[in-house]
Formats: sequence, structure tokens, C-alpha cells
Amino acid sequence: MAFAQDERGATAIEYTLIAVMLCTALLAGWPGFYEGFMASWTNAGEVIQKAVKAP
Repeated sequence: MAFAQDERGATAIEYTLIAVMLCTALLAGWPGFYEGFMASWTNAGEVIQKAVKAP
């Protein structure tokens, strides 16, 4: 029963589960973040182009 009482691997498993949950949350939120991020850069580019073309 020494194997059942050994808790050395428990911390590694817990950290792995936390990492998996974080990755899942990041991947789930990525499409919404990416669309907004790219829209803001596209808008900034358009504003800069208009400013450069203005007399």
C-alpha cells in the first residue's frame, strides 16, 4: 500500500490539470479576441491612411 500513500505525483497532476483548464479557456476565448484585435488594427490603419492623404 506504499504506492497508494505516496503523494509526490499529486502536485504534478494538479499543475497539469490547471494548465489544461487555462489552455481550454484561452482557446475558447481566442476567436472573439482575435476578431476584435484585428478590427482595431484595421481601423487604425484606415485612420492613418486618411490622415496621410488629407491635405
